[in-house]
Amino acid sequence: MRERGSIAAVGDRTRRIGSGLAALLLVLSCLCTVAAMVGLTAGGPQAAETAEAGPADALRAAYRRPEAVPFPTDNPYDRVKAELGRDLFFDPRLSGNNGLSCASCHVPELGFEDGQPIGFGASGQPVGRHVPTLWNLAWGKRFFWDGRAASLEEQALGPIQNPIEMDQDLDALVRELMADPGYRARFAQAFPESPAIAPDTIAAALATYERTLVSPPAPFDRWIAGEEDAIDDAAKRGFALFNGKANCAACHSGWAFTDHAFHDIGLPDEDRGRGAVLGLALLDHAFKTPTLREIGRRAPYMHDGSLPDLAAVIEHYETGIVERPSLSPDLKPIDLTPSERADLLAFLATLDSPNPTPPTIAPAVAAAPPDAPGAPKDLAEVTQRDKSFDRDSVALTEGGLLVVHNDDVRRHNLRIFHPKLDFNSGIQRPGESVAIRFPDAGTYRVFCGIHPTMELAVTVE
Repeated sequence: MRERGSIAAVGDRTRRIGSGLAALLLVLSCLCTVAAMVGLTAGGPQAAETAEAGPADALRAAYRRPEAVPFPTDNPYDRVKAELGRDLFFDPRLSGNNGLSCASCHVPELGFEDGQPIGFGASGQPVGRHVPTLWNLAWGKRFFWDGRAASLEEQALGPIQNPIEMDQDLDALVRELMADPGYRARFAQAFPESPAIAPDTIAAALATYERTLVSPPAPFDRWIAGEEDAIDDAAKRGFALFNGKANCAACHSGWAFTDHAFHDIGLPDEDRGRGAVLGLALLDHAFKTPTLREIGRRAPYMHDGSLPDLAAVIEHYETGIVERPSLSPDLKPIDLTPSERADLLAFLATLDSPNPTPPTIAPAVAAAPPDAPGAPKDLAEVTQRDKSFDRDSVALTEGGLLVVHNDDVRRHNLRIFHPKLDFNSGIQRPGESVAIRFPDAGTYRVFCGIHPTMELAVTVE
């Protein structure tokens, strides 16, 4: 069953959350936020003094490292499985000619990239894009530069099968690994309920290992934790710029310095990126925001590897942006002085750890379930703002209607992939509302195809 964009303009602004009281609360909230940030959004000595005294508590919390790594319930963490995945990652037998391992392109010492503008496959053929980093993927929602994989398990098998990457037939790979008594024993130990080696267990092991690739603590983390001399004054001024005038935090947010979303940042190439995956022209040239952790070890930069160093990246955002309709709403023009550019670079250097080796085994937790949705209703209304839904779950009666109001400054794209409901809202612009009817009981996941961390669990009874 497929429903596309039903009632895609339920959008009477006054019918949404826009009551006078809600508007007043929003203004007060914004004023409080501005007051908390005022010392961080201006450059120069005054900003340095504010940063040296410690950023606002809320901002510190936004950049604080998580205590545990999320693992999915259908592929939970297990030490034996992670170690099996690590050995598979470094095994060239995963390629058709036995000459290329995952680590051949995702080199640990190079930030799990390869130091080249464009990656090359087993046959020496260019793959068309820069090798993406693998740091901190456990917190991701969509994978590859264009987000075409919905899980790390799906992502893991993609390059193995791709004829211009590792060019390996999965059946042939299974036979090759089955011929190794050591692998047979280790797969049986890691997957006792299905001990025979199979593509899905290969993927599960690789994905488990990849989720342990958590970037180590850096000087910035020590500063956030309260060690004021962990970074110098130039870096503190750079942090203020990062969150203010330079506008970096609009996309590079949170402890991993990524919103996990897709943005057209105006690079002059013809690659359609996320637009081709979703079939939406307004998302052409949009690519996933990469983490900035270990950024100093990961040159060159961007999905096409076109910018050789971080100075060139800053220059792009000042003078290199190609104007077009698909540009991200989060992209704002910036104009920095030479000293401000130097301060911003000094801050970025604090995101590199002294030792780039990830922990052998990461702490593990299951993904947190959504909050209880409450009693089911015939109608539920949800608001989008700042790349988020205003709640994480709702309950509907069978045949009930979900209305989602875009009260954000950004475009969104609501998606549902479910055997009973395949839904695509198309582009949902600021101020527009989308209505989705759920005719059948079940549990559904609504997410944004542009900002995949926006997720809403819908229980229909």
